[in-house]
Amino acid sequence: MSVPYYFWFPISVSMGMGFMSLSIPPVANQFMELFGVGYGGLSFFLSIYYWTHSFIQVPAGLLLDRIGVVRSLILCIAVSLVSSLAPFLEPDSLPLAVAGRFLLGMCTGGLFLITVKIIKALTPPVYVSRVQGVQGAAVALGTMLPYLLLPLAGGYGWAASYVACAAFCFVIAYGAYKMPLRAMRRSHAHPTLRETWESIKVIATSREVWFLGCCHGLSFGTMMTVIGNWLPSILVDMRPGTAIEDWALFTSAMLFVGMFGRISGGEMARKVPRGIILNRAMFVVAATHLILAVSGFAALSIVVAFLAAFLCSLTFSPVFTLATDTAQPAYVATAVGFMNMIANILNVLLILFLGLLRDATGSFTAGLCISGTAALVFCILTRNLAKTIGENRP
Repeated sequence: MSVPYYFWFPISVSMGMGFMSLSIPPVANQFMELFGVGYGGLSFFLSIYYWTHSFIQVPAGLLLDRIGVVRSLILCIAVSLVSSLAPFLEPDSLPLAVAGRFLLGMCTGGLFLITVKIIKALTPPVYVSRVQGVQGAAVALGTMLPYLLLPLAGGYGWAASYVACAAFCFVIAYGAYKMPLRAMRRSHAHPTLRETWESIKVIATSREVWFLGCCHGLSFGTMMTVIGNWLPSILVDMRPGTAIEDWALFTSAMLFVGMFGRISGGEMARKVPRGIILNRAMFVVAATHLILAVSGFAALSIVVAFLAAFLCSLTFSPVFTLATDTAQPAYVATAVGFMNMIANILNVLLILFLGLLRDATGSFTAGLCISGTAALVFCILTRNLAKTIGENRP
């Protein structure tokens, strides 16, 4: 029996996006030496990807809804390939590397919306939640791969980071070649400008969309920022004399656990009100940040991070199935893009906030205390909305 396209192609794209998003942290020391920057400069280099990934969501959604999946996909693949290889022209140039990450963030923002559109258009409704969960698991698997593979390149880890991102572009191009064009053309609508503007106003003023964006931002931010980007540095602070690379295997394992969390969330969303899953996850986010802030023990922090990696990942399928449920069919990419933009802006702010406070105070404690308290307040204030939004199950 052949594997359906709506299953294997989103997995391939999602693994590539996961790798691209965390292709820098496992060899962060090499990039800091290459560019001659500290943690503040590194946080800027790390965050530029998320800034563009965030702000491209709505424009990419509008473009995708208007020109269709195929042309959008070709554009994303071509620009991703160029942005991955261009830094080799001048490897120690921070501006060139930033420009590459800027473009790569734009492209992965578009690629993510393309996978959501494909899942919505081609997947039988009974399997949407499951496929969305598996897609999220593929992103988690992709984020794990840099921690496993890049340290193997030794002092050339920075170069392997760029080459691997380019290699994933060819994998995605193969998937584009195999796309069932006729089925995707049936999913391509042609809204007028007035209809598009009215839809944007509805989406931008929706309490549900903002709630979903914040939930995704806090859970995704804990997975990608606190665990994926900063946990190795947090553990180095707890164990002086160790290096970021020494903790790469632990971080990779946590991201691997997150993969199973996303699969489990896809199954759970079929049985448990999705808003309830989100509300409980926000409490986990708050507890994780606060415990990491005050523990001071690497072993305890690793255990907490493992638990958080699984529990925070349960939110992926509930967030995106709720987002697609609230959108009109012609504006699925736009609605998901706006929600994802909110989430990614929160993630970017968290990267900058934790990195800059680490430089200013010499510790991650203050930043994690503040972010954990903010997550707890959000959890309490939105508990009623979480119950309401979870009533309309697929």
